Order: sequence, then C-alpha cells, then structure tokens
Amino acid sequence: MANGKEIQGEKTKAQVFRERLLSTVALWVIVTSVFISMQAWAYFALILFLAAMGSWEFRKMLDGQPGKGCRTIGFLLGVLLLLVLWQQVLAGPSTVADFQVEVLGLVLTVLGGFCWRFRVGIIGRESINAVTDGMMTYVYVPLLFGAFSLRLSFLPLPVESAVPGAWLLLLMIGAAKFTDMGAYLTGSLIGKHKMAPKLSPGKTWEGFAGAIIFAQLAAWLVWFLADDELAWLSAPHVAALAFLIGVVAVAGDLSESVLKRSLGVKDSGKLMPGIGGVLDLVDSLCFAAPVTYFYLIFTGLV
Repeated sequence: MANGKEIQGEKTKAQVFRERLLSTVALWVIVTSVFISMQAWAYFALILFLAAMGSWEFRKMLDGQPGKGCRTIGFLLGVLLLLVLWQQVLAGPSTVADFQVEVLGLVLTVLGGFCWRFRVGIIGRESINAVTDGMMTYVYVPLLFGAFSLRLSFLPLPVESAVPGAWLLLLMIGAAKFTDMGAYLTGSLIGKHKMAPKLSPGKTWEGFAGAIIFAQLAAWLVWFLADDELAWLSAPHVAALAFLIGVVAVAGDLSESVLKRSLGVKDSGKLMPGIGGVLDLVDSLCFAAPVTYFYLIFTGLV
C-alpha cells in the first residue's frame, strides 16, 4: 500500500541512461528513415527543423538578457538563410566556394541589430552585447549546423543520387554522435581524471579517449556499408576525418556547457528525455559539420 509520499530527487545513472537510450533510438529511427528515403526535400526538412529549433532554444536561453529584438532578427535571418540555400540547391549543384548568402545574412544580422538598438539608447555595454547575441543566434546553429549540413548533403560528388552527400552526412553525424555515446559510456564506467571540471564535471579524459574510439568505429562502419557511394573517400581520409570529428564534437559539447553554465540553465529544452533540447542534440554537429566541409575542400577531395 502506498504511503502517499513521493520520493523526489536526482535521477539515477540507470534512469538517465535508459531515457537517453530511448531518445537516441527514436532519433536514429527518424534519421535512418530520412536517409533511406533519399528524398532531397526530406533531408532539407530535417535539417531545417533541427536548425530552427536549436536556434529558437538558444534564443530562449537568453530570455533574461537584454537584446531580445536582436536575437529575433538573428533567428529569422538564420531560417531565411536555409530557405535561400535550399532554393540554390534546387536550381543546380551546390558550389563549394560561394558563401555570399551566408555572408549577406551575417551583414544583415549586424546591421539589423544595430538599427534595432537605435530606439533603445546607450546603456553601458548592453547594446554591444545585444548585437553580439543576435549574431550568435544567426551563426551558432543555423549557419554552423544548418548551412554546412545542407552543403554537405548536396556537394557535387561523383555519386548518382538526388542527395549526393547522403552517405557523407551520415558518416559525419554517426562519428559525432557516437562520440557523445563513447564519452558517456566510457566516462561512466572508468572515468576518473576530470577533463574540464569547471565547465562539465562529468567529462573525463577516459571519456575523451572513448569518444575518439567510438568516432572511429562509427566512421569506419558507415564507410564500409556505403561501399561504392564513398569510394572517393580513401581509408586514410576516413581515419583523419573521424579523428577530427571526434575532437571537435567533444569541443562542441563543452562549448554548449560554457553557454549553459554562463546562463545558469541545465538543458536547452525538454523535447528529448535524457538528452534535453534540440541544441543539446546538435551541439557537437555545430562544429563537426563545418570541419568536415572544410577538410574536404582543403584536401582537394571536392
């Protein structure tokens, strides 16, 4: 018979792991469904949704700070950026060097932010901080994750598909997200040496090593399954790319920890139990996507 009292407290590691596992499985089902469809519109819809939600959560995290109007401008221009890039994709193959749309969006974000602050007046550094936050709202998720993921999906690769970069995108996502999983599992089991105790007390160097190993495993698995679709990507490049993705994915996760601790929030949202919000999901991809893109350019692979 219940005693009428509810025991409240922190969730156990087992409960957190179970929730995280269920959310992860659900997310991979969605990603796999989009991947199998090989429909260009499905890829765009998923990237747009994640980028818009992540940017909106970032904007909401700063609700207690001045400059809400500047952040709104950054959010709207970030969504518009992806819509314009999508139209470019429909018009023809994605180019690797034309960043005019991204730069124009950044210019408009800064210009719009300052113009918005004209009506407020000068209050110390408040106007500068407000405009800077607006730039971050535009850059952090819509540009770093959204625009670069879209570019990776539709790179002019030697692949006959409606989404030429589908397998490449899967490799990037798999390596980055398995990095999260490897860090969590390894750190939970054998983690002892703190990596960045002031930023994220749960992060350990053992977890970092596990993250790099899991990134390699995921990248090699996708490369093996892709067969001819990723034949243009040689084995040494797979190893190098997986290592870079693993490192920057950990950096991306720690970077969001900086944001959350600076603002005094635990999670960016509550959409996914065990994970948090969309921003908590794509934080590692915000760095992994552009690093993957520029690695391909600087190595001459595209």
